[in-house]
Amino acid sequence: MKMFRILSILLVLAISGCDREAPPVNVASATEAGLEVPFPVRVGRSDAKLKVAVTELEKSRGLMGVAQLSDGEGMAFMYAAPQRMNFWMKDTLINLDIAFVRGDGTIDEIRTMEAGDTRDTYSRSDQVSFTIEMSAGWFARSGVKSGDKVNLSDLKKALSARGFISDRYLK
Repeated sequence: MKMFRILSILLVLAISGCDREAPPVNVASATEAGLEVPFPVRVGRSDAKLKVAVTELEKSRGLMGVAQLSDGEGMAFMYAAPQRMNFWMKDTLINLDIAFVRGDGTIDEIRTMEAGDTRDTYSRSDQVSFTIEMSAGWFARSGVKSGDKVNLSDLKKALSARGFISDRYLK
């Protein structure tokens, strides 16, 4: 008898829960969590749309296999501590420019990397906090050069939208 009561209560609760509509899912929030979402970031005096690679897997894959980038589209690679960076172009199908950027947002240097090149491209400085890869020539066409600044507020918003604590990467 006791078991019948428990089952009856559970059945009533289950039925009463069925007549409620599930709360709507915020699709924008769910989508923003992914690497595939480009975020607006001011680079020098130009606007870019950057995907933000944070995890080791995202950074190791980078732009491998990408056949083309729209003008102004690229990827930022975020690191928790300043360091000397090195990148290679294994399985990368297009030539890229890479900007090595200090923690205060200052672009230290910009280098061009050739598609498929498996040699490492190193930063000169060991004070690089993040990098930005764009299609080869984008920085020059956009008038962006060493000494220009990347808008850190924009990157912090992108990191937060992806669910990361921005202060871990940008002070």
